[in-house]
This record gives sequence, structure tokens and C-alpha cells, in this order.
Amino acid sequence: MKAMLLLPNNPDPVSILEEVEIVHYNQANHPADSIRVTYKSPRLNAGKTMVEMQRDSKMTLRLEDGRSCTVLLQHSSIDSKGNAVGVLRVLDGFPR
Repeated sequence: MKAMLLLPNNPDPVSILEEVEIVHYNQANHPADSIRVTYKSPRLNAGKTMVEMQRDSKMTLRLEDGRSCTVLLQHSSIDSKGNAVGVLRVLDGFPR
């Protein structure tokens, strides 16, 4: 599934994520933060805004099926083939 990552008050996506996967897990310490989104994309930045510098900013993730949620960038890295990979923490938007 594909997705777009958007900053508040900006209609243009800051990142186009080619492969995203929604992960639900049971965590006793933080039950409200039990959803993560993993991503993989050839390029993390779609424009001039560096997503890595927006780590503390709440962003909107819009999936290709129409669902959207508010996320924070939790982890980002590069895999052995040069793709951007990482984890987004879902704050609200998806059913728990």
C-alpha cells in the first residue's frame, strides 16, 4: 500500500511512501500507542522539506485507500539497497 506524509497547513506531500504496513501490537505500558506504521521508499523526501528534521512535528499520513491519521516519525534509516525505511507512531486516526 502507498501513502503520503503531509505537514500541517501544507497541501503538498513532504514524502511519498511506496510500501507501508500497519502494525498493531499489545503493549501493556502504553496501550494508547499500540499502532505503528512501517515504511519503505526509494526516497524519503518528496520536496525541499527534510522529513528527518520534522521528527517532533505531528504529521498527517494519508493512505491510498482514503484513511488518514496523525503520526510522529519514530525511526528512520537506510537499508542495504539504499531505500529509506522507518517507523511512524500513530497518535490518532485509526481505530484501536
